[in-house]
Amino acid sequence: MNDLVKNIIGPQSPSDKTELIKRMRLHQGWYRAFVLNQESGTHPKNKTETICSSINNGKQSGSNFIDDYAIKAVEETFSTRRDGAKGMIDEYRLYNNLLSSQPLCFNFFGRLKYNKQLASKLISQFFPVVKEVTEVLFEFAPNASNNGDNSAHDIAIEFIDKDGENGLIGMECKYTENFSQEEYDKPSYRKAYADSKAFSAAYEELIKKEYNQLFRNQLIAETALLNKKYYTVYGGLFCFENDGNALTKGASFQNMIVNGHERFKVITFQNFIETLQQLSLDWETREWTMKLWTRYTATTLSNKNYI
Repeated sequence: MNDLVKNIIGPQSPSDKTELIKRMRLHQGWYRAFVLNQESGTHPKNKTETICSSINNGKQSGSNFIDDYAIKAVEETFSTRRDGAKGMIDEYRLYNNLLSSQPLCFNFFGRLKYNKQLASKLISQFFPVVKEVTEVLFEFAPNASNNGDNSAHDIAIEFIDKDGENGLIGMECKYTENFSQEEYDKPSYRKAYADSKAFSAAYEELIKKEYNQLFRNQLIAETALLNKKYYTVYGGLFCFENDGNALTKGASFQNMIVNGHERFKVITFQNFIETLQQLSLDWETREWTMKLWTRYTATTLSNKNYI
């Protein structure tokens, strides 16, 4: 990378622990500089430094979001969250951190929240049981979920199945973030594990740090099912197609669930975009799919700047 381009894209992070984070930080820096035409923002952990994958004043500008649907979904999510709601929304990550999966969720799924017909056509390609998507929610855990912690689905999709029954799809979303490195173990997890009979792997295997986050995410849906909030529930992992770590863990976890290939799906950003583009779309919606590609998967556009 020549000095001029390096200065435009902005500072990298010498502490990046994986090649994936390093690569995608530069891509988001490229996107910020050449698509958003904005200066580098402050480092999320050290506000005296700047970093290429952040912007400033994102809450005011909305620049971290692909379209108005994503912004509307953010506003509605905040307006409907009550005190004590499960899950966490970090406002800095949401508004200013281009490398975060929090804005990514709204960019990919915000439009589907307000176009249920499109959502139904798309989601049924991955979960054939779906007849009609009725709601798309973010950082959500149903009140009927009582596994005793603050876990929430990054993306939750409520639907009606082909028999007219209600269901839930609860998904974990990753971009470059690691899975939780802690092994959480609670009596409520053990009880839900035993009562649900949804898992084919031993409990001791599921609570290992490799799978603990996916396991707790699945328990949200399983406990809501036990409490008869839904007739059927499914789980999933939504991740970057080049994140080998996420893909491996998702595939392994899928094999730890009874009928896992049906009840737990690993969907990549590429899967999502390709499937969308095969649907009959108006031009504005098709442009949105291209914006998603540019923002999150089109590393060919920033390859020449990669060190």
